Amino acid sequence: MSEEGARSVIDQPKGYVAPPLDGIWASAPYLHNGSVPTLWHLMHAADRPAVLLRTEDGYDQQRVGLEVVEMDKIPPETPRGAERRRYFNTRLRSKSAAGHEFPEVLSEAEKRAVLEYLKTL
Repeated sequence: MSEEGARSVIDQPKGYVAPPLDGIWASAPYLHNGSVPTLWHLMHAADRPAVLLRTEDGYDQQRVGLEVVEMDKIPPETPRGAERRRYFNTRLRSKSAAGHEFPEVLSEAEKRAVLEYLKTL
């Protein structure tokens, strides 16, 4: 390969190195802690669920990501232990879905276009 076509490699990058978007449609849940179940929720920060529970069916093709039941809180009758851990409570500090509001500058049509594009990668 000629020097013109060679790629440089940074051995010790500074800061966060984002993963490639290839196959992002298949890598749900999103954010560092898995608090955002779909790409649609990533682009609609105000509509992210407080508590989510994965369904048995698994994949939400429209919103691109995990199919979940959204709720405001864990049902009080849910026993402690393994059953309670099935719920993902984004109100807990280490499980927060807050922030990452950069898509809010996009119109709804632009958000849909980005979502459709990400389905193709």
